[in-house]
Amino acid sequence: MNFRHKLGKFLVEAGVVSEAAIEKALEEQRRGGGRLGATLVSLKLCTEDQIRSALKDQMGVEVVNLEDVIPDPNLQNLLSVELIRKYEVIPIKCEDRKLWVAMMDPYNLTAIDDIRFKTGFSRLVIATCTEGDFKRYIEEHLETKGLIDEILQGGDFYNKAIEQLENVELREPGEDEPTSAALLAHELRLASTQSPIVTLCNFLLVEAINRRASDIHVEPYSTSLRIRLRVDGRLRTILSPPKRLAPAITARLKVMSDMDITIRRISQDGHLAVNYQGQVIHFRVSTIPTVYGEKTVLRLLKKDNKLETLHQLGFDPDDIKIFESCLNAPHGMILITGPTGSGKTATLHSGLNVISNSELNIVTLEDPVEATLPGINHIPVNKRGGMNFADGLRSILRQDPDVIFLGEIRDTEVATIAMRAAQTGHLVLSTLHTNNAVESIVRLLDMGIPHYVITSTLLLVMAQRLVRKVCDVCAEFVEPTRENLDFLGIEPEDSANVILRQGTGCSACMESGYRGRTAIYELIRITDEIKELIRKGASSQELLECARVDGTRSLFEAGREKVLHGITTIDELKKTLYVGNN
Repeated sequence: MNFRHKLGKFLVEAGVVSEAAIEKALEEQRRGGGRLGATLVSLKLCTEDQIRSALKDQMGVEVVNLEDVIPDPNLQNLLSVELIRKYEVIPIKCEDRKLWVAMMDPYNLTAIDDIRFKTGFSRLVIATCTEGDFKRYIEEHLETKGLIDEILQGGDFYNKAIEQLENVELREPGEDEPTSAALLAHELRLASTQSPIVTLCNFLLVEAINRRASDIHVEPYSTSLRIRLRVDGRLRTILSPPKRLAPAITARLKVMSDMDITIRRISQDGHLAVNYQGQVIHFRVSTIPTVYGEKTVLRLLKKDNKLETLHQLGFDPDDIKIFESCLNAPHGMILITGPTGSGKTATLHSGLNVISNSELNIVTLEDPVEATLPGINHIPVNKRGGMNFADGLRSILRQDPDVIFLGEIRDTEVATIAMRAAQTGHLVLSTLHTNNAVESIVRLLDMGIPHYVITSTLLLVMAQRLVRKVCDVCAEFVEPTRENLDFLGIEPEDSANVILRQGTGCSACMESGYRGRTAIYELIRITDEIKELIRKGASSQELLECARVDGTRSLFEAGREKVLHGITTIDELKKTLYVGNN
């Protein structure tokens, strides 16, 4: 029996799938090819985690999640790419004269003997991995190795510069022997301007733009360097250059961002802009020291770019009307709540774009300013310069504003000033960090804001999250399982017309099956009934029940609707809301 059939047998014995499910997957294999494990996952008959658990229980060997493995450059050349693909094996680590490897088929004795011969290690520790993990590892690490090798074939000068840098002690400005610091700065700058490093950094910036990334992470470790992009809220490794490149890559990014390349023991902030396809793309750059060197994070900013409309962000027409009616109010407060990265600022910026005109003085106070809109005054918080949210808000109120966007209400002082502004003829938009809309009202009360101030100023509260959208390029329809129907709250007799969508993975979505994100939200209008409950000191549950009578949907219900419309998936909804059931 070959390994493919063993895998099916293991999954059935572990109770993960049925014999009928295996037959369905094998039939799909015969039509479209591929591996059994990947086919089962793509058909939503099981998950990668279930396969890992079954392999561990049934095969009696360790199961490695390759997403957690950082490539060791010392092991990358032990096996050729051809041999790695042939035997489906990944060298993981080397310790005590033993080599740890993860193999798709840990019972392939011929492969094990050949690996011993090729690597020179007589003692192997064999683990296994899933097909999906192996495929992703190959794409993210091995397929970029040739690119890096090609980029670095720029001459011997770079290698010499790196060797010199490794022997120079880094000094901070103000220390003795300033000539040494000056020499270091010169050598770092020289290494960072050599063609291979310039090419690599330029490739990284362009790749982030083309892949619609929001952040770039350049992370040094003890023996390796990892570069990841955050796309649609998830980090994905795209490059694993040799660790020796870390100083020059960091120096190059610092030079481009006008930062001091001789300082690496304290964090720094900078900014860079690049011209690409007729557009100026801005990046906010931050460095921070780690035990293995400086980590650099670049945030792509949306300056001077056209913002998405509320409809494009995923809002329903009826809710857009409610939101826009509040935006056109002469005074009051609109709050959006949710964790970091839930799209709160993007939604409020889109709202500002709706009402912006020459008759209004619109001012924003943000930390940092991540998007600029024509006709709107954007003010960054400058803590080093002595301007925090409270001081900045006081200054704005002396500037005759009509509309104020306050990046975040962080404490009682800021909340009090913002509420007072909303009471005295200004429209105030801001954000809070709470789990749902009702908790925002409770949070303001906990901050000491009197209930009569809340009821006289608050217009609308909305909780928001972002879920990834199914990639339209590789999307396919799937029938829901009984587990899916239970999660969605649909009875089996009502499931005839329920057809879900999922992405199988393609180049357009980086094999993830998702492309882009959309908002799910819980919107509460502060009606007279809710105001009366706030005055009476009603509980969160009473406030929520009153809001639901007015038509408020929970975050789960909003997400459920987008699942049923094929916009997102159940797995994505579970991950975003951290729920296993409704």
